[in-house]
Amino acid sequence: MSDEAYWVFFNFMVRRVLASLFIVVGLLLCIFNLPALMPGGTLLVDGSPSADLVMRLFAVFFPVLLCVLGIALFRCKPFRYDLPQ
Repeated sequence: MSDEAYWVFFNFMVRRVLASLFIVVGLLLCIFNLPALMPGGTLLVDGSPSADLVMRLFAVFFPVLLCVLGIALFRCKPFRYDLPQ
C-alpha cells in the first residue's frame, strides 16, 4: 500500500467512520440515559439502583462529550505525516 493510499484510508476511517460512530453512539446513550435526570430517576450501578446525582449527570453528559468529540473529528483537516503541519 502506498503512502498516499494509506493516508486516504486513515483519514476516511478516522474522520468519517469513527466520527460518525462517536456521534451516533453518543446520541443513543444520551437519549437512553436521559430519564435518569428526571426527578426520582435512578441508574443501575453494579446491579442495584443508584440515585446519586453525580452518576446520573455523568451518565448523560459523558455521551454528549462523545458527540462533541465526534463532531470535532468530522470537521478536522485531513492529516498527512509527510506535510508540515
